[in-house]
Amino acid sequence: MFSREGGNFWESVSDLMTGLMMVFLFIALSFLYQIEQNKNTYLETKREIYADLSKEFSQEELKGWGAIINPQTMAVEFKEPDVLFDVGASALKPRFQEILNSFFPRYVAVLKSDKYKGKISEIRIEGHASKEWNGDAASDAAYLYNMKLSQDRARNVLQYVFPRAGQKDDKEWLKPYITANGLSYGHASDNAENDRRVEFRVLTDAEQELRKLYGEEIRY
Repeated sequence: MFSREGGNFWESVSDLMTGLMMVFLFIALSFLYQIEQNKNTYLETKREIYADLSKEFSQEELKGWGAIINPQTMAVEFKEPDVLFDVGASALKPRFQEILNSFFPRYVAVLKSDKYKGKISEIRIEGHASKEWNGDAASDAAYLYNMKLSQDRARNVLQYVFPRAGQKDDKEWLKPYITANGLSYGHASDNAENDRRVEFRVLTDAEQELRKLYGEEIRY
């Protein structure tokens, strides 16, 4: 009698453990499926945005602006420091203002199209500065100076382009999405000239979900 009851007990425990394993397996598979779905959505949206931006802004036009469209990040990068700002200054130079007059309303029009409705989470203006200040790249003073400079540049770009975004509804659409960020040590390269740039970068909802899962920048 005791042996039979003990056997029934362990059979019940075994059945319970099997059931729990099936539940955990189902949860794990669902999690992996969601990751794959988010990844596919991100890649598809990324390809579409890159294609639409490349269609709107020709290589010849981008070259004349000293800009590129980065296929990895979907960022439009303005990479000619002599065109953007004077050294150590945050005021936009006249030529950069002319470029932004042509670029920004069209950029907003591409991203505001119905095909991206519900897919965009942020439109980020990034001001980048080099690590150097008075020939010094290592001190705290250099870091703080260039961080402030890059933030001032990003903010000034935002202040300039926002009134030129298009019609009133374009500006209202833009408000929840657009941000301005300054980076001096973030995404830095070994070339100080390349570090002095301005980027317009779009982040998608799918990318943000992947960031939450991976806890880092997504590179596909």
